[in-house]
Amino acid sequence: MGVLTAASELLELSTTLHKLIPPRTGDVDRTLELREQRFRRLLRYANANSPFHRRRLQGRDLATCRIEDLPTLSKPEMMANLDDVFTDRSLRRADIEAFMADHANLGVYFKDKYALCHTSGSQGQPALVVQDKHAIITSFAAQFARGNKIKRRFLPHIGRLVNPARMVIITQRPGFYPSSTFFNYFPRVATPYIKLQRMSVFDPIEEIVQRLNDFQPTFITGYTSSLEYLAREQEAGRLKLREGGKLEQMNSMSEPLPPAVAERIETAFGVHVTNSYSMAECMALSCGCPVCRGSHLNSDLAILEVVDADNRPVPKGTPGSKVLLTNLYNLVQPIIRYEIDDIVTMSESSCPCGNLLPLIESVGGRAKDQLWIEVDGQSRDLPIYVFLAALDNETNLAEHQILQTGVNTFVLRAAAQAGKELSAERLRAYVHQSLASEGIADIIKLDVELVERILPDKSGKVSRAKNLYGQASGAGQSVSASCAIV
Repeated sequence: MGVLTAASELLELSTTLHKLIPPRTGDVDRTLELREQRFRRLLRYANANSPFHRRRLQGRDLATCRIEDLPTLSKPEMMANLDDVFTDRSLRRADIEAFMADHANLGVYFKDKYALCHTSGSQGQPALVVQDKHAIITSFAAQFARGNKIKRRFLPHIGRLVNPARMVIITQRPGFYPSSTFFNYFPRVATPYIKLQRMSVFDPIEEIVQRLNDFQPTFITGYTSSLEYLAREQEAGRLKLREGGKLEQMNSMSEPLPPAVAERIETAFGVHVTNSYSMAECMALSCGCPVCRGSHLNSDLAILEVVDADNRPVPKGTPGSKVLLTNLYNLVQPIIRYEIDDIVTMSESSCPCGNLLPLIESVGGRAKDQLWIEVDGQSRDLPIYVFLAALDNETNLAEHQILQTGVNTFVLRAAAQAGKELSAERLRAYVHQSLASEGIADIIKLDVELVERILPDKSGKVSRAKNLYGQASGAGQSVSASCAIV
């Protein structure tokens, strides 16, 4: 990175951090104004540069139309028209997929300016998401400025230059999935503020404990099941993070955080566990509250409509059937009223922490049956993401479902997109490669079934993971193999 480029990136990061400090009472109107300005800019830019959105916005007054008057966007529709969705007319889906197929490109900007990501596929067909460097800096700054307590409003993070935050992120092996992507493109100019260590969910737990004890992190980000297991290690005296006194906060991502589990983790470590809600299509959607169980919607960076099955808004305090997402800061791939089958409840009241941003009270719809494996006589939680990381390589996939049918025995059910074909052998090879990278390929037996479609359950949703066999023996004492964002 050249001196001028580094200086420019540092200036943008510092400026964005300052702008994203949580609003005070007098700032609320300004936050609403910013949202409106960014919404109108998004519509104008999409209309001028994206053939797909130009067709959808035709005949509408972009200066006055309501968001409710715009059409919704589904993932299959976006992916089927992806080349026309991009506002940079040189971007092509085929080129992006070829770039992402080479893992040597992890952390490398496509065309020297675009960060690439695919969705986890937890709700069906994966999607590709392209962002520029500005969007990445915005996502990072939002989490840094709003995801922990602010001690001062003027240069709030200046103390980190002297005492850098020590962050641990525990995910799968690095890939193009959302949680990894966030750190693949970690701004290099931020390294004076944060010392980062990445660990794999499938590293031996003894190794994870030793590295955590040696590193003494300030922040830990992990899956709920992983944080719960770390709490057991702390209770047993093998993990010694509370004794060091440096741990400030833990963050749960990608899995539900039941109150009882959160209380156990907090009791073990003596710090708060935040609960973030985000996705590849908008990584800066919210920041976990550093005081309560909910998360603060970054309403100046995104619009989140909580609606029923017919896209009608539901009252606050009432769970919706889905959400419609509009990303206000990604102009490269405009995402406007994008349908996501998450069951979200917005709080009727403001957050008790004093943050004036809207409070997301709870998120459902992503809970999955617990999958597990047995290794050397011990049961371990098996995160579905080890399968999703493999399936994201198959762009002809429309629907999938993972079934656990026995000890270390699983079935992948897969349906192709209309007019496309799937290969059972290719799918099996993708999964085997993912399992091998985590060192568990030899203990898992996988069958692949190609089906025309996967039917939803009684709730109307397709369950992406089902445990048809039952809990592991001594499930309450199982060893977790999953640990940390999406």
